[in-house]
Amino acid sequence: MKNRFRTTLARALAIARVTVFAVCAQTAPLTAVSHPGTYADPGRYDDAWFDAARLGRIDILQALVDAHYPIDTTTPEGYTAVILAAYRDQPATLDYLLRIGANPCIGDRHGNTALMGALFKGETAIAKRLADTHCQIDQTNHAGETALSFAALFGRLDMLSVLVAHGANPDHVDARGHTALQNAILQGNGAAVEALEKVGATPNADVSLRMRP
Repeated sequence: MKNRFRTTLARALAIARVTVFAVCAQTAPLTAVSHPGTYADPGRYDDAWFDAARLGRIDILQALVDAHYPIDTTTPEGYTAVILAAYRDQPATLDYLLRIGANPCIGDRHGNTALMGALFKGETAIAKRLADTHCQIDQTNHAGETALSFAALFGRLDMLSVLVAHGANPDHVDARGHTALQNAILQGNGAAVEALEKVGATPNADVSLRMRP
């Protein structure tokens, strides 16, 4: 069995070596992660795994998965392969990772999920795919923000109705005690205010926050 793992891993590395990782050369080395019960020194293959997720190299991911690489491994920043694929607009890679059971609900060290990352980048097709996963639609990051908060904050207003249709609460209150609508009012963002009210958001607090004509 160990020989088979070594062979598969060797194949993964061989594939990785023939790929020109221009982006990877600019990436800081990743910390090795220990995963008891798998092959020895799994951290040795972290760079190949995460670079493959960024660049859409499903062949490399497949080779490592065949060798029982732990698919929910994270970078020191807390990024999973799912987060990286979503952020780098790699829909086929994302579909592959979800199909093999990668967890799309894991947040980074700030609690930001793959869905939040896709909304931040404006990758709406990928955001719609992630909204269909089993994750709680109102999962929060460490600031108490939800995916809907991200959609409103970063101007992905066409995604508000999609998120609400999946059960998102338009009146969710973040860690500062504000709803997305209140934040939009405070920012003077009339387009976001209109879009949020259209999907059912209410002032729900001090009316003095509302913009005046």
